[in-house]
Amino acid sequence: MRDTTQEQLHRLRSLRTAAGLTIEELAVRSGVSARTIGGIERHRIRRPHQGTLRALGAALGLDGADAGQLRVTGGQVAGVTGLPGVTAHFTGRRDDLAWLARQLRRRPAVQLIGLPGAGKTALAVQAATDLAERFPDGVRFLGPVADATAATIARRVLSPTHAAAHGSDAAAIGAYRDLLRDRRILVLLDDVRDDRQIGPLLPADALGVTLITGRHPLTDLPVTDRRLVPPLPAADARTALAAMVGGTAPTSAVATLAAGCGGLPLALRVTANRLLTRPQWSAQWLIDRLARPERVLDALVAGDLSVRDAFERTYAGLPERARRAVLLLTRPIGPAPAEAGLLDLAERGWVTAGREHRYEPHPLVRAFARVAAGT
Repeated sequence: MRDTTQEQLHRLRSLRTAAGLTIEELAVRSGVSARTIGGIERHRIRRPHQGTLRALGAALGLDGADAGQLRVTGGQVAGVTGLPGVTAHFTGRRDDLAWLARQLRRRPAVQLIGLPGAGKTALAVQAATDLAERFPDGVRFLGPVADATAATIARRVLSPTHAAAHGSDAAAIGAYRDLLRDRRILVLLDDVRDDRQIGPLLPADALGVTLITGRHPLTDLPVTDRRLVPPLPAADARTALAAMVGGTAPTSAVATLAAGCGGLPLALRVTANRLLTRPQWSAQWLIDRLARPERVLDALVAGDLSVRDAFERTYAGLPERARRAVLLLTRPIGPAPAEAGLLDLAERGWVTAGREHRYEPHPLVRAFARVAAGT
């Protein structure tokens, strides 16, 4: 059974964004034109040349058997067995990686949640790469899962030669559960939306482990099996941005720009891209825009990477009371009742909960609230 067109067109893009690359950066790294990459991702190019896919696989850090999985099957980009390459200039996250190392040893499923652009996928890929030797039966990466059903996810993990992959939904889900029960495998499911996609796929007695990233907490998982991925601390944000720009901006400017990004890895990546691809624009020009709440989101766009777009996609999926709470963030918030939806935002990393029901939004969240409120 073939995946839907919507799933197919996301395959290459999911690997690229997991590696923290814009289309233009992948084009430079692979030697494939940005127009061709965009055409594959948008499913306008249905039969890319095998040499093109090999070049893209190598640029994304896929090697050996994994590189062979980025291929054409029936005119579509096939599923990927291995992981995308780890994000260049991955910085910090020692506590998060240590937590994942512990949890993935003793729990059947764990989830990473956090702000849009907080680096959940990059962290998950880094952890899976570091821990791959624990899973002799392999590592599977699927993403973005988006709106795929449990049965579709199961079919994408099962071997195409497995009879259940072409059978009923119940047969596919049953075979997937058997796979997790019997094999020491790590399945990384990226951008999961809700419990209905995952609940049927998690047997309690599994040898295999599932690592999930998502915008919203899965209620079927215990709170202790979920981890909020915060923005990078100031020192790590400066280190990451300095590595990305490679000495093309003064140290003091890098520190100011990193602070303006609020430690959000996506914002840091966009900022680095703008500095590297537009050398005629001074770092001070960008610093000035990041300092203006009404302009900061307009400045954080590079190619198809956009902090505002990432927030808008996640905002659309928030519970109604949480969306109403976002509109309150345009002004300082005093004590506020939990039913205002601010707790929903806190568990997703949009605000930090303090004492006496006080909540402090991330600076880029406050800037987005102005957009959402139309102010």
